[in-house]
Order: sequence, then C-alpha cells, then structure tokens
Amino acid sequence: MNIDKIKKFLISCSRYIEIPFFLLRMAIIIFLAIKWAAFNDMFIIKNVEIDGINYFDETPLLSYKDKINNHHIIFSDLKSYKNDIQSLEYIKDCKIFRTFPQTINITIYEREPIAIINAEDLIMLDSDGICLPVQYSSISLPILSNFKTNKELYPRGERTKSSNVLKSVKIIRYSKENFTGLYEEISEFLFNKENEYEIILKNGKTKILLGSDGIFTKLDHLKAFKSALPDDKNFNIYRYIDLRYKNQIIVRERI
Repeated sequence: MNIDKIKKFLISCSRYIEIPFFLLRMAIIIFLAIKWAAFNDMFIIKNVEIDGINYFDETPLLSYKDKINNHHIIFSDLKSYKNDIQSLEYIKDCKIFRTFPQTINITIYEREPIAIINAEDLIMLDSDGICLPVQYSSISLPILSNFKTNKELYPRGERTKSSNVLKSVKIIRYSKENFTGLYEEISEFLFNKENEYEIILKNGKTKILLGSDGIFTKLDHLKAFKSALPDDKNFNIYRYIDLRYKNQIIVRERI
C-alpha cells in the first residue's frame, strides 16, 4: 500500500517538474529564434557601391542597386549580377565582392571610347574598335569622316567590320598613348579620296596629311617636330603639315 502511494506521488511530482522544463525549452527556442532573426538582419544588404565609371553615365547600373539591396549578403548570387553587368556593351569587365556585414562593392572596367563615326546612327568606337552606344556618354571625341557608313559594318557591342576604321582606331589610339597633345586637338580624322589619312585640328584651319602607310613613325616625327617649336608656337599657326613623304615634314604657315 505504501509502495502504491509512493508511485502516485512520484508520478504527480514528475508532471509538475515537466511543465517548467517544457516552458524553459520553449523560452530557449524563442530566445534563439530572436537572436537568429537579428543575426540574419545584420547581413541584409543595405549599401551597393559602384566605382570605375569615368566615361559613361552610371544610370543603366542603378537598377542593379535595387536588385541587390535587401537581400542576404551571404546567399546573394553575385556571379549572376556580374554576368548581367558585363552584358552591357560599354563594360569590358567588372568585379563584385562582399564587404561584411551589409555592403556590396562593384568595380567597373569600362571600354575606353576613342572616336565617333556618323554611320546611319552615331556610333562610338573604343580603343579595340568595339561599337558602343553614344547615349550614355557626352565626352568630346575625334570624328571619323568619309568612311563607309553601312549599318552592318558597325554591329553594336562587336568589333567594327571596316578594316579602314580599325586602322584609324589604331592610329588614334597610338596618338593618345604616345602624343597626347595631338590627340586632344583632333577634331576630325578623315579618309580622303586618295585613300590617305588626314587630321583636322579643333581650330578648323590646320590639316595634317599622314599619307597611307608608316603612320606611327610619322606621328613620332611630328611629336619631335612639335618639341622643336618655340614655346609660344603650336600647330595652329600652320595651314597644313604634310608628312606624306619619307623622312620629311613640309609645312605652310597661315597668313
């Protein structure tokens, strides 16, 4: 009889003990859930920084800020965003990386615009001859004139199909890299009726005749000639500078 009473007592006690343990477990679970929610919120993306935009308007990239913000920084598919950004014609490459806890950094490597050609539409060309849209850039560039303007020669986002335009781009790039003072003064780069290349300076009055071959060497000679001019003179004093003849520079001053 005493044993039965003891069993009943123990059973009743165990029930009273289980209730506080159950409540304690529930409290721990709720506490951990709150902590996990706070932990997750700490890694929600709140800031997207874009660097490397020098030539083009960043407007097309702003939509990616909205797409990336408010997602979990650990689980965001950065590779997908990188592929999307690189699909823009004027983007050569980009890097996307996380800066914990809440920032995504995007570094843009733009294509370098170097000239414009007026085909059926205005087309910007980069230093590799890639055809780019002009609507996202307002920088002043040399204009390629008297070249074929067939639309199929200038596929957007691809290298131009015109060999003469490609050669011109190489010449202009060479001048930019090796004779910056000349590049900054180029208004037009022409392919004339004699199949020779000409430069018209921004003053609209000075023409530089390059001929059809050995252009890089001729530009080096022109740079040396410029260095030999007195400090108070520049190419604007000439009506033309003729480099068509080997190892010669023929000039005519404007009156």
